[in-house]
Amino acid sequence: MSVNSPKLKNASLAYLLLISTSLLGCTNITNQPAPRILDIDSTSFAKYWVAKDKLIHWQKSLHTTSEVDIELTGTQYLVSFVVDSDGQMQQLEIINSTTGELLDKARTAKASEQQFHPTVQNSSHQAVRISTSFRL
Repeated sequence: MSVNSPKLKNASLAYLLLISTSLLGCTNITNQPAPRILDIDSTSFAKYWVAKDKLIHWQKSLHTTSEVDIELTGTQYLVSFVVDSDGQMQQLEIINSTTGELLDKARTAKASEQQFHPTVQNSSHQAVRISTSFRL
């Protein structure tokens, strides 16, 4: 059955055009690249973000008992985390540099709640990944 009516042909073409532009709009939304995370060192971190409480107190942030505190005194840790564009700490990993042990999420939960404010130089809220160390 062929379509002979000009109104029906125009309606069919308009419908096809609407569907194709809708699909193009959907692909543009889903193919947006993830925000780029800039890898920086600890000396550059202050150019991008400042801890809400001014400093990160790792000993207070790590869930430990008094017995474990004594055992861990003087231990050096390697830490890596991302501060996302909203100033939230993500992907926190803390490794005991003596044993090579990765601290579990239960011990690092409070530390990962740390929030950050962007600096004046970081008006674009650039997400960053930092790797550094600290000693308890």
